[in-house]
Amino acid sequence: MIPDSVLNRLQHLVRVYEFSTFFEETAALAADLMEADGAAFIVHEDHNLRYLFFHGLPTIYSDLSKHVFPDDCGNSGAALREDRAIYVPDYPHSPHAMPEYVATGLQASLALPVHGPKGVSGVLAVAWFRPAPAELAESTLRLAQLLADMLGAAWYRMGIELHLEQIATRDTLTGVPNRYQLEERLNIACARAQRDQRTLAIVLLDIDGFKEVNDSLGHSAGDRLLREIVTRLHDVLRASDTIVRLAGDEFLLLLEKLHSPRDLEDILQRILLALNIRMGVDDQQVGITASAGVTTYPHDNVDPVELIHHADQAVYRAKAAGGNCWTYYDHADDDRRRSAQHLRGELERALAKQEFVLYWQPIIDMQSGLCVAAEALIRWQHPERGLLLPASFLDVAENSTVMLRIGAWVIHNACQHGEVWAKQGMVLDIQINLAARQVENHRLCDDLRRALADCPTLSTERICLELVERIALHDIAKTARLISDCQRLGVRFALDDFGTGPAALQYLLELGCNQIKIDHSFVIPMAGSQRHQQMIQAMIQMAHALGVTVTAEGIENMESADLLRQMQADRGQGYGIARPMPASDFATYWLQNTATEQPAS
Repeated sequence: MIPDSVLNRLQHLVRVYEFSTFFEETAALAADLMEADGAAFIVHEDHNLRYLFFHGLPTIYSDLSKHVFPDDCGNSGAALREDRAIYVPDYPHSPHAMPEYVATGLQASLALPVHGPKGVSGVLAVAWFRPAPAELAESTLRLAQLLADMLGAAWYRMGIELHLEQIATRDTLTGVPNRYQLEERLNIACARAQRDQRTLAIVLLDIDGFKEVNDSLGHSAGDRLLREIVTRLHDVLRASDTIVRLAGDEFLLLLEKLHSPRDLEDILQRILLALNIRMGVDDQQVGITASAGVTTYPHDNVDPVELIHHADQAVYRAKAAGGNCWTYYDHADDDRRRSAQHLRGELERALAKQEFVLYWQPIIDMQSGLCVAAEALIRWQHPERGLLLPASFLDVAENSTVMLRIGAWVIHNACQHGEVWAKQGMVLDIQINLAARQVENHRLCDDLRRALADCPTLSTERICLELVERIALHDIAKTARLISDCQRLGVRFALDDFGTGPAALQYLLELGCNQIKIDHSFVIPMAGSQRHQQMIQAMIQMAHALGVTVTAEGIENMESADLLRQMQADRGQGYGIARPMPASDFATYWLQNTATEQPAS
């Protein structure tokens, strides 16, 4: 029978989950059961035995803690080989005796095999440094083996826990720490940088061309590339540096103990050179480079999460610059980005609260001087900043999907104004500017169709959509299809800012535009430049030869108006004719400028 005191200790043991504590209590119980002095746990690794944990043994014995010996030596080797308990009551005179342990005063030893899923994983060695019993009772040996087996189960469980921890904190493909370990490592690195008064660089790497490798060579090639990248990084980085794989083809590097900017840039240069890789065979070669975003601590003195964000902002700029380079985090650039982000939120609110308004700039017939058209120009009646011109918000809007909704609003409201004026007897063409996002999006025809359906009495031929030349020529075939689809609804198209890009006769023919608008940069200096006059004359003659009407923008004085009239320009607009105005003022202007025919002035 097992005494209650032993049962209680066994029951307690199964509730101990931390391995070193479990070993201490197991060894103590084993020593108490056999009136021994202590015990040790010896692990089996690569055909060797190594002491790992000690309990109750003299200092001279535990000094051998780093001792490693072949797994066929000593009574521990015998227990391992024979997979059974080996008791040596007179160790100094035993054939299993090892001189280094005899020298410690070891008198007797019991070696018990510690089992794991793959066989014997180690040995529980119980030691006496005084005379020991000549033999041990079978019940005692069985209980001791039970303790060794429990120790084996705990050792295996700890191995699983360590493995799971490694899976959780290590990237399984490359073996480097993953994002779950990043915060801890970054906090430690920042603390070291503060303590040592050295610079820490946080470098975010994004691999240029990685998607092409996956797409053309397969995902297994992508995996090989990621492992090769880590190998090359290890080759060029220092022992104090850390590589973390964030996700996909993104890596974060922590470069510590930097003495100067030159130190950092030398490392960055080595990194970019090392990651200039070509993969594939024959005609399937794919070139790989890296883009790096860099920020430094404590110069960039923010919390660790924000440091990562700053490095991410910097790598975005490196990618935008063409890749295969590094860029530093720029506070001013980040301020602009945050400002743009705030502005995008305000634009969403402005749409919801109907803060946008349309102003109208008159366009006149150059021969009669009559107002024959009006260009819709968006303004923002900001609740705090007052009336805002497009230059203060359209660039940000163009880089956001909100531009599609703003563009649809402009088309719809411009058509509504046109219908109201048509009902009042005002015969006008309505000129509406299109944003790049509207041209690139398939919804333009649908937005236009809905707007026209809501204005049934408005003649569709009175609507003229304006495309900026650089947008129209971005993808000529796609733009031509868009123009053709919209023209089927009855509307016309104008090519705006004509002359500022590479537009030529063939583009006008391909696009099928009904009108060109000569950019103000040609018109304004025209009065004092014979060269500009000749260029404008050529544009007008070319357009007329193709059956395309011409509107001149930027007319600021009578002299320019007279020259354009002589050149047979069809229409004109500019501050010398009239500035953009609210819809209510435009109606008054139109009545005043259609009562009698008058010169373009």
